[in-house]
Amino acid sequence: MWPRIAKPRAGKSGTTNEEQWAEVANGESKGWDLDHVRSLIIDAEEKLHLQEIWRRVGKAWISAGNLALMALAGVAALSKIDQVTRLSVLVYVICGTSLLVSPVLAYWQYKRTRATRIRIRKLHVVRRRILADTSSGDQADSALPAQKRYRDDIPDLISQFREDASNTRRVHNRLQSIIIVGSVVTSAIATASVAYSYARWVTVGASMLVGLAAGFMGYYKYHERSFNSQQTADAIEREYEAVELRVGSYAGLGEKAAYALFAANVERLRDEQNKRQQQLDQPVEVKREE
Repeated sequence: MWPRIAKPRAGKSGTTNEEQWAEVANGESKGWDLDHVRSLIIDAEEKLHLQEIWRRVGKAWISAGNLALMALAGVAALSKIDQVTRLSVLVYVICGTSLLVSPVLAYWQYKRTRATRIRIRKLHVVRRRILADTSSGDQADSALPAQKRYRDDIPDLISQFREDASNTRRVHNRLQSIIIVGSVVTSAIATASVAYSYARWVTVGASMLVGLAAGFMGYYKYHERSFNSQQTADAIEREYEAVELRVGSYAGLGEKAAYALFAANVERLRDEQNKRQQQLDQPVEVKREE
C-alpha cells in the first residue's frame, strides 16, 4: 500500500483543493506531485467504501424495511385492539414517508457513489500521465517505461478480480441460503398442509423458489466463478510483490528482464482466467464431446 500523505491546502502553484479537483475534471496534471495523487486515490477509495456500505443499507431498507412497515400497517388496519388502533395513523405516516423518501435517498446515494468512482478513474489517469512524463525523460528503452506503467496499473486489476469474486460469492451465498432455508421450510409446510389445506399453495411456492435457486446455481456456477477470480487475484498479487522484492523467478534479474518477465506472467495468468471462464460458459454437451 502507498503511505498516507496529508493533503495540502494548496498545490505547488498555490491552487486550492477545489481548483485541483477542477484540474482533475479537465484532465490536467501540471505541477501535481505523484505522492499527492496517490494520497488522493487512497482517500477517495476509502470514501467509496463507506458510500457502498450506505448504499447496501439503503437497498436493504427499500426491500426489507418497507416490507416490514407495510406488514405492520396491515396489522394495524386489521387489528381490533384499541392501543394498536390509536397508533395506526402514525404507522401509516411512517410507512408512506418511507415508501416515498427511501427511493429518493437511494438514488442520491447512487449518484454520490458514481461521482466518487469517476473521480477515482480520473485520478488514475492523472497518475498514469505523471508516470509517463517522468519515465519518458529518464528511460531510453521504450518498453521499460510501458512495463512499469503496466505494473502500476496492476493494483486496479487485482481490485477488479476481487470485486468480481466478492460479488459472485455473495450471490452464491444468497442462493445457497435460499436452498437450505427453503428446503427446511418446505418440509415443515408440507407437514402442516395435512391439517391446513391452504398451506399446500405455500408449499408449491416454496418448492418453486428452491428449484429456481438451485437451477441458477447450477447454470451460472457462481461458486466456481468466484473461486477462479479470487485465485487469479491472489496469483497476480504474488507476482506483483515478487517483482518488487526480486524473489522467486525474479531473483538475480535486472530491472529490464524482471519487468518483462512480470508482464509475461501476468498476461499468462489473465489468459488462463479467461479460458477458465470460457469453459464455465460452455454447455455440458460441448464439454462431453471434448
